[in-house]
Amino acid sequence: MTEEQAPLKTYRGNCHCAAFVYEVSLPEIKQASECNCSICYKKAAIWVFPKPSDVKFVKGDPSALTNYNFNKKQYTHKFCSTCGVSLMVVGHLSPPKAGENKVPDNGFNVRTFQHGQVDVRKLDIKPFDGSALPPTYEAPKFKGLEPAGDAEDLQLYTGSCHCGAVTVGLKSKPLNKDFPGLVECDCSSCGRYGATWRYQPSAQVVIEGRENLVGYYFNKKIVSKNFCKSCGVPVCSETVDCSEEQVAQMDEATRQWYTQSKGLMAFNLRVINGLNVKDLNPKHFNGYTYIQPGYVEP
Repeated sequence: MTEEQAPLKTYRGNCHCAAFVYEVSLPEIKQASECNCSICYKKAAIWVFPKPSDVKFVKGDPSALTNYNFNKKQYTHKFCSTCGVSLMVVGHLSPPKAGENKVPDNGFNVRTFQHGQVDVRKLDIKPFDGSALPPTYEAPKFKGLEPAGDAEDLQLYTGSCHCGAVTVGLKSKPLNKDFPGLVECDCSSCGRYGATWRYQPSAQVVIEGRENLVGYYFNKKIVSKNFCKSCGVPVCSETVDCSEEQVAQMDEATRQWYTQSKGLMAFNLRVINGLNVKDLNPKHFNGYTYIQPGYVEP
C-alpha cells in the first residue's frame, strides 16, 4: 500500500492557551521534517504537510494567528499572540510563476499535537537544509551592557530572537556536551516550544528589548514564559515575585521548587548565536506527568 493509499488518521493539536485548536488528517506519522533555517531552529519546529483539504480548525480562525515572515517572504510563520506557540507555516519553497495557480505548502508543527499522539523523540526526522537558502541570515547584534560575572571560566554568549527586537547577553561556563544541568522538558508548554533550557543566575543574563517580550502565565501562575511579540521566538522563563503569604499557601512541592528557582532564569539556548543545541547533552524531563495539576488537552 503506497503512502497515498494509506488510511488517514486524525491528529488534534492546539496552542497552549487553547485559543486555536485544529485537526489534520494524515497517514500514521512516522517521520517529519526538521528545517535548520534561522527561524525553524530557534522555534525547534518539526513539520508535517497535510493537504489543505485535510485541515480543520475546531476553534479559532487561523487568520487571527500572528504572522511573521522575513527574507524573501516566501513563507509566513503563524503563532499564537497569547501563548507564543508556533502552530503552522504557509508558503512556497519556490514562488509560483506568473499565472500559475500553485497550492501553497501547509506545514503544521508536530510539537503542537496533543500529548500521546506522536512521540517526537521516536520520529524518523528528515533534515532539510534551510540555512543554505540565500540570502544568508544575519543574526542581530547584542549591544547591551555585559552581564555580571568575571570568573575566568565564564564566557560571554550573545543572541537574539529572530527579528532582533530582543537581544541577549549571557555569561556562562563553556556550553558543550559536558555541560551539566541542561534540560528539555516535555510539559504542556515546554513541549510545544521545544526549548533547551539552561537555568542561569538572573544577574548573568542581560535582555535588551524587554518591552518586546510577552509574558504568558498559566497553571499556578508563578512562572512567566517570555517570547518575542513580533516573531514568536521563546526567550526565557522566570519566576514571578510572590509575597511570603503567597509562598506559605503553596503546597510543599511547589514551595520547594519556587524557593530553588527564585533568582534563576530558565534561558532558551536556541537563541544563542553560533551555538547548536544538538552539540549539547540536555537531559529529558517528564514535566507533563510531574507538574500538577495536569494540563487538560482541549
